[in-house]
Amino acid sequence: MSKIIAVWGNSGSGKSVFCCILAKALTRSKQKAIIINADSSVPMLPVWLPEEIIETSSSVGQVLSSLDIDTALVASHVTVLKAYPFIGLMGYATGENPLTYPELQYEKAKQLIYAAAKLVDFVILDCSSSMTNLFTPAAIEVADHVIRILTPDLRGVHYLKAHQPLLQDARFRFDSHMTFAGVARPFHAIEEMDHLIGGFDGLLPYSKEIDRCATCGGMFKAIDYCSSKYLTSLSKVMEVVCDEQTE
Repeated sequence: MSKIIAVWGNSGSGKSVFCCILAKALTRSKQKAIIINADSSVPMLPVWLPEEIIETSSSVGQVLSSLDIDTALVASHVTVLKAYPFIGLMGYATGENPLTYPELQYEKAKQLIYAAAKLVDFVILDCSSSMTNLFTPAAIEVADHVIRILTPDLRGVHYLKAHQPLLQDARFRFDSHMTFAGVARPFHAIEEMDHLIGGFDGLLPYSKEIDRCATCGGMFKAIDYCSSKYLTSLSKVMEVVCDEQTE
């Protein structure tokens, strides 16, 4: 059965890169994954694939604004990576913005996710840092596993404190989210931030190589530059996701 994984947290914490790294790791044995990003403020298709011209007809916005969302519609709007044929992408296209399509509906977001889950082994939801983008709370609600990535600084601490009241309903399972320190640097007061945040499950350290992958259109190459601490955190996620999938 397909597994749905939501990744959320404050801006600049490395969520999108982590989603790409996770997708690469999960598809090593030729299982299939789709990454979905529904943040129209930053169209992700040209970020993932800067050298390819992707028509707006492939945009996730086309799906979310449709009257009915089914597997056939979703499948027709998935962009498959040429270099990694087991990874599909869904996001907004070049030039699109929050006014390009009608306002996102909560139930439509859930329909999209459920339809995608019928197509592949893993659906990875790259969430906006804003809860007003309804894709984020919808993703957290329906996900089998939720990964929370926060910068280990006061931005991460206060982002968490600001958003915790919005996710207190039991359906969001706030206390069960795995939490990682994203873009962690040597000068961060990890122990102090760990205490304020309520405990990190691991670190996703910053590296120049990963940052270069993220800024120059090579996000799916970032896994080759992960430090041992990053790989340890990735393994923790893999163990939870893959162990349950085989049960």
